[in-house]
Amino acid sequence: MKKPTLNFGSFRQYDKIFITAEHGIDLENVTSVAFEGENLYIAQPEGIVEFADGKAKKLSIKASKLFSKGGKLYAANGNALAQIKKGKVHVIAEFDAPVIDMSVALDGSLWLVTSKALYLEENSSFTRIVDVPEDTVCLAALDNKSKYGETVYIGATSEGLLSMKGKRRHWAEMTPDMSGVLSKDIKCTAIDAMGHLWVGTSAGLNIYDGRNFWFNGNDFYSVPDGSFNDMFFAADGKKYFATNTGIITLVEGKITYYSYGAWLMHPTVTQITVSDSGTIAAVTPEGISLITSKDMTLEEKANHYDDIAEKYFTRNEGYQVTRSLSKYGDLTSGRLPNSDNDGLFTGLYCAAQCFRYKVTGDEKAKANAKRAVEAMIKLTEVTGKAGFTARATRYSHEPDFGTGNREEWHICPENPDCEWLGETSSDEMTGHYFAYGIYYDLVADKKEKKKIAQVVKTITDHIIENNFHLTDVDGVPTTWANWEPDLLNNDDRWYYERGTNSLEILSFLKTTYHVTGDKKYDEVYDMLIKKHHYAMNCMQYKCEDGHVAHIDDQLDFVNIYPLIVYTDNNAHKEIFKMGLTHHWEYERVERSPFFNIVYGALTENYCDIENAAKSLSEMNLDLIRWPAYNSYRKDIVWDTEQESMGIPPQLKYPVEYSARVLVHYDGNPFVCDSGAERFVDINSKIVNKTSTLPATAGANGMKAMMPYIYLLPYWMGRYHGLLGD
Repeated sequence: MKKPTLNFGSFRQYDKIFITAEHGIDLENVTSVAFEGENLYIAQPEGIVEFADGKAKKLSIKASKLFSKGGKLYAANGNALAQIKKGKVHVIAEFDAPVIDMSVALDGSLWLVTSKALYLEENSSFTRIVDVPEDTVCLAALDNKSKYGETVYIGATSEGLLSMKGKRRHWAEMTPDMSGVLSKDIKCTAIDAMGHLWVGTSAGLNIYDGRNFWFNGNDFYSVPDGSFNDMFFAADGKKYFATNTGIITLVEGKITYYSYGAWLMHPTVTQITVSDSGTIAAVTPEGISLITSKDMTLEEKANHYDDIAEKYFTRNEGYQVTRSLSKYGDLTSGRLPNSDNDGLFTGLYCAAQCFRYKVTGDEKAKANAKRAVEAMIKLTEVTGKAGFTARATRYSHEPDFGTGNREEWHICPENPDCEWLGETSSDEMTGHYFAYGIYYDLVADKKEKKKIAQVVKTITDHIIENNFHLTDVDGVPTTWANWEPDLLNNDDRWYYERGTNSLEILSFLKTTYHVTGDKKYDEVYDMLIKKHHYAMNCMQYKCEDGHVAHIDDQLDFVNIYPLIVYTDNNAHKEIFKMGLTHHWEYERVERSPFFNIVYGALTENYCDIENAAKSLSEMNLDLIRWPAYNSYRKDIVWDTEQESMGIPPQLKYPVEYSARVLVHYDGNPFVCDSGAERFVDINSKIVNKTSTLPATAGANGMKAMMPYIYLLPYWMGRYHGLLGD
């Protein structure tokens, strides 16, 4: 049966630049921002700053406010109004009070409000229309066709929303007690293409039909409460809002959030503007975010991650590790410390490069895979004990050399400048067997096949000879590398590992048989199934846990792949697919590209491939684990199942990847807020802040996650025909 292939096509990929005090910006005194073309102009007391092509340049022009109206850039400097064109300024009007706001009506008429009066441009000059309250902050004009002017509105911070009316021009108050406006504290206003008035207040967002019908934030399915500080309506109808909890966009009818962490340096956005190409500039107290976008395909995005994997995540002989940053949000800063799982993650990266090579024929992918597999083999060779594999190695030039638990770190006898880490876990072996089998099948030449078969045989023999354990150089079995039947089946302390570890050893044995052809490994496989019911242990290997513990989820999806691929007996495969289907159905809510694509690769069932591709498209290009702040959103649903385990609620449905705390596939995607303690109260006991589980804490913009989280599912999906681009 041929699997259907999803051709995802191109999508809008978003990225950002943080403009900070390092660029010469006086962040406490930025009064406004506006675009001329793609150049951003930033108004501050000492003069306008032009930001273009990643560089800031101070201009001699001074402005208290900037306005991008009708395709023109205007600047107000006190009582004067000027037009800026290509960095040059031309004064066009003087008033008796500071200019506050401008509005281009639907009929093209230009309106302006100062702290004293409303003006209309007529015959290249401004005519004073009517006085305004001194606390006026914004203006919105529908047109200039009405004799009595009911289609012009102003907003004030205490006088509220006012509509001009009457032959004798005056302001009609629209107060919360007699209309649908949410507050008398008006922050911003705008007219949409249909003539509706949009009103941002300190209490939320309103839409007004101009007569007696109001649509407010509570009517939107997911617009948050709180202050709407600014708004920008593009010519094509796209809408952008600056709020106290981040940016909200309304594009293609969909509300999207850009919040603190990945997109903003502070949740409060005071001003927002958008260029003709859709670049967003958002002012916060700690920096201006320039959010850019471009059309990209999934393969182009994969190429980006392949590049940064080599540049920023590859250490020493070729190990893939997370990157510790020395500067907030700066992927180019920092270093690559070893992890406890260098072999596991290098194996996952190696597999991705194998799939990439088989799909594209790219010799660079082949070289990457070869480097990775040789680095992994070294982990087995360096310990000096046949089949026992180290977690990691490091060298004397590295900062951490000579530190750590000295019972587990060992100096290499042949090289005193190198040390290796023992106490190796089952996680490590999962990565090794997974990569060895895929490299053997897709990349290796005859000589390499022989070498891989030998190292796999040596490791498996060690496990079997040590009663299904990894036994360290001190002769003691390691803590977690246990596949012993008596312990897994008869010791309640191993209840939660029973399914996962049974799955692991069956997968290891099938891989060993596949690469060596030695039937003794299939005989051990049969013995574990017939005598110790290991296949039954795998029928429902995932212990449902309220979506709190995720450490084994990645391991299970990695191990099930070679087990099913290398099992020739279809009846046996059906047993293992029982466990896989149960696990995938339970994890389906995560929209994990890796879990979905493994399920699709191994079964003929629907695997949510659209959601897998969507998740891949949502991942941020920098892979930095930014702080996350999502609890203000009305579209989230809380899950209380964890309370029975003494854990406060977490999300029932993870938010989109671009707003999540970025984790590997052994981390918790149901985290709501993390690293946002300055802005939201996070219970110190909640899994959202810290946990003994991996990859939950530390959302502080000072770490970057490994690119395999994109590369492995993408290239596996391409290899198995699930993804076509």
